Amino acid sequence: MRSLGRRVHLVGLGGEGMSALGMLLLEGGAQVSGSDLTRGARLDRLADLGAEVHVGHAREHVPDDVDALVYSSVVPEANPEVQAARARCIPLWPRLAALGELMDHRRSIGVVGTHGKTTAVTWLTYLMRMLVGPVGHYLGGEVPGLPPASLGEHPLFVAEIDESDGRFTALSVDLALLTAVDADHVEAYGGWSALQAAFAAFIAKSGQVVLCMDDPGAATILSTRRDVVTYGLHRQAHVRAEGIEHHAQQTTFRVVVRGRRPREVVLPAPGVHNVRNALGVMAMGLLLDLPLRDMARALARAPRPSRRLEVLRDNGHLLVDDYAHHPREIDAGLEALRAGWPDRRILAVFQPHRYTRTARLMQEFGAALAAADHVVVTEVYAACETPQPGVSGAGVADAVRSQGGRAEFRPTLEGAREALLTALQPGDLIVCFGAGDIWQLSHKTSQELFGGG
Repeated sequence: MRSLGRRVHLVGLGGEGMSALGMLLLEGGAQVSGSDLTRGARLDRLADLGAEVHVGHAREHVPDDVDALVYSSVVPEANPEVQAARARCIPLWPRLAALGELMDHRRSIGVVGTHGKTTAVTWLTYLMRMLVGPVGHYLGGEVPGLPPASLGEHPLFVAEIDESDGRFTALSVDLALLTAVDADHVEAYGGWSALQAAFAAFIAKSGQVVLCMDDPGAATILSTRRDVVTYGLHRQAHVRAEGIEHHAQQTTFRVVVRGRRPREVVLPAPGVHNVRNALGVMAMGLLLDLPLRDMARALARAPRPSRRLEVLRDNGHLLVDDYAHHPREIDAGLEALRAGWPDRRILAVFQPHRYTRTARLMQEFGAALAAADHVVVTEVYAACETPQPGVSGAGVADAVRSQGGRAEFRPTLEGAREALLTALQPGDLIVCFGAGDIWQLSHKTSQELFGGG
């Protein structure tokens, strides 16, 4: 933390990763200021903790005596606060580089991968806190009952390390958990092969490694590094599951580790993909000498991140809110819902996220969403991107229909809500997918159908 100085300014402070970083800095005794385009709960939380927060970006927001400026990956070079810092020769830090500085001199555990990171790091942090002590942690999402970040008092520090901006390869960790390597954020790397190479490079310089043997992208690393602990449903995985059963929001299975007695696990989450997340967490725990029995017991009480197949209401209709924004994530979510609630008709509302992703994966989105009984697709949520001619949510709806599914395109959230309510039948399961602002539709629909938020 010493390299960042005692006064730090963060641009993009309202984002999940940046606000968590702000919490770590404040806990470490730094003076924190920062800005974002809009006011929100995260800015308010940091203000309550003592940060100086600003809405909008302006040169005058950068304090005169600031020691460093940290910026989010979505902040452009032309940002006036970045330009002001550069003109004054204030050191500039990308978010992940600043996180690496805060983890320095700690025994670090990095959770990486294109899918499953937030759930895995949440469960790993929970297990560490229950079985080891107050470890430090850094999460990429909101988790009920668990702060987004904490320095902790234990030498261990658990961090979610995302690949979205291509900068994660600059970090190194003592232990790495790799969940998946899939074609997402490829624009930051210039192509799929470069993204694969980036994960391989990160793993090559990590200390001990745990990876998912079921994931084709992650498994390719086994050809270059064999001293890893593997997990998954694959029969050759070091830590694997058998006897999986689905019970609505709960999944049960036996965890099998060579040379140990199988342990029953009651996982408070639906879906095979969450079984894999739990296996990865337990495999990492074994590297840290945690008893398998204690981990299995603790997982039964583990919290789940918000917007990860989060059931908002179950009262006649079932309403689920989910962060999925990649075809593989949607496929896993629908598979989990089918397994957990096999007698329900599924109505899916999908808000595509980013034009580049939508254009590249249009047909894959169609194939994944076609597994629902009825689909409503909104217009693309641009995030930080410029709209691309010819790329629209209408194309995703067309792709669903081309796969034999039933879909309609409604550009706005309000239009999607009206279409959803028109198609709704008694007992239906509603799931809203997307990483943009579709959560607003989820919560408004919850209030209308069930009376309450």
